[in-house]
Amino acid sequence: MKNLLFILIILSICSCKEQSDKTLNTKEKFEPLVNVENIISDYKKWYSYYYYDISLSSDFRPLNEKSEVITKDKFLNELTSGKYMPIEIKSDSLKIYKLYTIPPDVNKSISSTIKATAKVAYSFYKMEGMKFPEFEFIDMKGMHYNNDSLIGKKTIIKTWFIACKPCIAEIPELNELVENYRNKKNIQFLSLALDKKEPLIKFLNKKEFKYEVISEQENLIQNKLNLRGYPTHLIIDKKGHIEKVLDTASELITYLENKQPVKQKESNLPPPPSASNVNSDKNDA
Repeated sequence: MKNLLFILIILSICSCKEQSDKTLNTKEKFEPLVNVENIISDYKKWYSYYYYDISLSSDFRPLNEKSEVITKDKFLNELTSGKYMPIEIKSDSLKIYKLYTIPPDVNKSISSTIKATAKVAYSFYKMEGMKFPEFEFIDMKGMHYNNDSLIGKKTIIKTWFIACKPCIAEIPELNELVENYRNKKNIQFLSLALDKKEPLIKFLNKKEFKYEVISEQENLIQNKLNLRGYPTHLIIDKKGHIEKVLDTASELITYLENKQPVKQKESNLPPPPSASNVNSDKNDA
């Protein structure tokens, strides 16, 4: 009898908490940081907002279209349908993104762009917590690495190739990042390149890159990690598991240093991804 009474009390507490959470959601004013109608009136205006202000890899509080809290998994999965767009909500604490239904009369490119990029973001999210695949390679300086090299250090990895314009454009940012961590022995920076050793030597003789460079890593990148977009950045924790996967150097730096990313000029806005190739914007060379 006492056990039954205890169970009923617990169920009652849980029910009250759930009801309280729902009530909280209905009382909060989830006001967007932007005028939604204005930004969706023009595709270029919307894409500029989406590229500079929305980071699906960041930590945020996800809300559905009814302003109810949902999981990040659910949020990203809903975006892959192309029916919704993420809009940032005013908040004094954790960043909040809410799903907004895309009106039928809006430029169809908005839906296709969200669908394409959300598929990438969702696949990145699913990689979090996975053990980094088995590997063994030697960098350009002759240093040997394998999975044991990941243990006890945070490892930052960049995937790239010489002819990838976005990959090269972000090297100065990454060099500065390496300098900022120069005196910390518990972090290492590796770059996995598709190119062969000789072209890389010629490239690095002309342009400094402070990451350790490993050549001919197509198998590890594309077959083991299943990555197709360049650049892509991975953060590996001290136990050898994937902590985070990100698109750009700015997102990487924001995550590592808890900074606000520096916005680039609108003239540097990359072309939107094709719906048929979710990584085409990153393969623009």
